[in-house]
Amino acid sequence: MGATSKRSVKVVPMKEVVEVPGMPAIGPYSHAVKAGGLLFIAGQAGLNPLTGKVEGTSLTEQARQAFLNLGVILEAGGSSFAQVVNTTLLVADAAEFPAVNALFAEVFGPQPPARMTMQVTLPKGLLFSIGCVASLD
Repeated sequence: MGATSKRSVKVVPMKEVVEVPGMPAIGPYSHAVKAGGLLFIAGQAGLNPLTGKVEGTSLTEQARQAFLNLGVILEAGGSSFAQVVNTTLLVADAAEFPAVNALFAEVFGPQPPARMTMQVTLPKGLLFSIGCVASLD
């Protein structure tokens, strides 16, 4: 009989949920999940994470809070705005598109990620939400 070799197999989890201290999810979902060298981030709205209340009454105010929330989650997941490769934006009013473009350019600079924007009805008086996929180092 021939000799048998034993191979060492490293088990890698299919996905890892990213916990964000002080930022509880408002439903049965994870803020972010790591898988396959990517960070998948659920839609982030203009909610103050400390109070759970909508931050501001304008799309710009709410979007700024959403981008702050997104930044916290990107950092917790080991990524950054510079590593965002794809985004999905939800807006309550397509007429706000110029404001969305201005904020997007401000946050992502001259090499923005791919983007899909849809007009939808959002809950709780929300006007804006952004989800994304980012690469990991």
